[in-house]
Amino acid sequence: MKFLHPSPKSSSRGVTILRVAFGALLLVHGVQKLMAGHAAFAASVAAMGVQKPDIIAWLVIAGELGLGLLLVLGALTRVAGFLAAILIGCIWFVTEAGKPLLTDASGVTAELLIIYFAISVSLVFLGPGALSLDRKLARQPARR
Repeated sequence: MKFLHPSPKSSSRGVTILRVAFGALLLVHGVQKLMAGHAAFAASVAAMGVQKPDIIAWLVIAGELGLGLLLVLGALTRVAGFLAAILIGCIWFVTEAGKPLLTDASGVTAELLIIYFAISVSLVFLGPGALSLDRKLARQPARR
């Protein structure tokens, strides 16, 4: 029955797995957009009717790359989670606004974005987990 009551250590390891997997996925999204070319991504952003698509495209690419890297490393995790929630929320609003949550198609509209948003917000509350730069730096004694 010990499995039903996980220790703080095992819970912290679970948060680490969640943080690293989510950060890696964000990073991959950013790398894919960068490899396809800024102009191609900016054109798809412009097709959605977004103003200043060149700037927004760079912000999304930088956000996915930077926040993904911070989350993989576990650096500034709560801040990165908060900013990722804002980024994902904005993407969700621009790409899925006005669409019904349930349709004739299988699944839920924008379910990946919903999951990403939930993970981002969860990391704000949960913190970095066991293996992270945040934990490593917090254990160092203050310099005098």
